[in-house]
Amino acid sequence: MTDRAAQLLKDLQEVQEERGDKVLRLINRGDGFEPGFDERCDGDQVAQSGETDVLLVAADVSGFLGDATIDCMDTPGGPRLTLTAKGEPSA
Repeated sequence: MTDRAAQLLKDLQEVQEERGDKVLRLINRGDGFEPGFDERCDGDQVAQSGETDVLLVAADVSGFLGDATIDCMDTPGGPRLTLTAKGEPSA
């Protein structure tokens, strides 16, 4: 995860403070990934921005991701997270 993506997720986390201890989780839906808020579980890989947890990834999902990079790009609709596998163009 790039620093820019981690900062975007931290900003989103701060906006969603009413969710308490819940953090954004990357969920595998078979044909792709989608975000959802969840609590931290044993075995999760945890991305942080500073000392703030910003993304949870379960071990089975991290196996699908391999060496992919989560980044942030500017779009006319605002910032957007991208997931790019090594050697692939950003999506």
